[in-house]
Amino acid sequence: MKNLHEVWDNRLQKYMREVQNYLKYIVTGHIAVVLLFAIGAAGYAYSEWVQNVPPDFPGAWLMAFVFALLLAFSAPFTLLKEADMVYFLPLESKLEEFLKPALKWSFFSQLYLPVIAFIVSLPMANALYGLPSSLLIGLPILLLLIKWWNIQTEFSFRKAKAGRDAWLDRLVRFVLVLLFVYFYVIGNLLIAVLFLFAMIVYGRWVKGQAAGKAFAYEHFIRLEENRMLRFYQFANYFTDVPHIKGKVKERAWLNWIYSLVKAGPQNAHFYLILRTFIRSDELFYLWIRLTAISMAGAWLIPFPVAIAIFIAALAFASSIQIWQGLNQKQHFRMDNLFPLTAFSREQAVGKLVLILQSIQAVLVAIVLLIAGEPAIALIAFAAVLVVSFITLAFAKKKK
Repeated sequence: MKNLHEVWDNRLQKYMREVQNYLKYIVTGHIAVVLLFAIGAAGYAYSEWVQNVPPDFPGAWLMAFVFALLLAFSAPFTLLKEADMVYFLPLESKLEEFLKPALKWSFFSQLYLPVIAFIVSLPMANALYGLPSSLLIGLPILLLLIKWWNIQTEFSFRKAKAGRDAWLDRLVRFVLVLLFVYFYVIGNLLIAVLFLFAMIVYGRWVKGQAAGKAFAYEHFIRLEENRMLRFYQFANYFTDVPHIKGKVKERAWLNWIYSLVKAGPQNAHFYLILRTFIRSDELFYLWIRLTAISMAGAWLIPFPVAIAIFIAALAFASSIQIWQGLNQKQHFRMDNLFPLTAFSREQAVGKLVLILQSIQAVLVAIVLLIAGEPAIALIAFAAVLVVSFITLAFAKKKK
């Protein structure tokens, strides 16, 4: 390598290839369908709500909180590796050649969430406050500049303190951005400018604290390792990731469920699959999360059509991912010791998926009954079961 800038370019290319390799398993056809229906249902519900938004709705505080959260959490992406503590140490005086493009990449790779939040919040802000075009144009530009300020400030603070008290720095930046966005949205520009000035002062102070400090290799390498670990854990929900091993827990408090399975060779596969599902963190928590989101959507979404689309999409996601997770090839299974050729493991997986989806349908229906919507509860119950059954039928045929 001629210089550290070239090292960064090569490392970024390798990183992008690895991410793309896992994304092709994450963003599959059925996930795309789920996202399409979920976004469509959410968009329909949101558009209906904006047309009748209550005048006293705290839209400015909501926008301020969301943007402060998205902008204050600006961890730098350095792509550093453990060996860099040794090989980069003699080149520390030239480390800026590596860190400058790293910070630029951190900025651009984290922009999509604030941009989406701004686009989504625009109709609400206009309906509540009737913002002039000058403010609507100025706000996104200022948000981009503030995001860059957050990236630079968090990096400088972590360098100055070697990662200590990073939560305190984030809290300060969160409060500053929160108050700036709030006063900007309600049109009090004078106070907004004061908080913008406070950001500049705080950023310069933090940068001054970091000046002359040795680069905290250990902290930034650990930060990068934890970031990649979170990505691998997420990707592991969709495909096998060799970098991590799935966690298994006994969950003794659910042992009583196993006694409900009748003894006999015809139920051996079902018993083993049930234990696999309950003890596997990935599959167990996946179903819990999707079921909880379905229940929350049924409670919060005010439109019957949107409710049906939303819970049907999540029922599809639950069914297909549990089916694929339990049917994936494993190096060893207990039924390899005692082959049960007369009974189908695939049939047992389908049976468990239908039982889980029936529970999901009941829980969603109960939420709607509590909300006083018995007709919608019946539709939702039927939608979950029908979508789950059709999903299994197509999955078996495809296999």
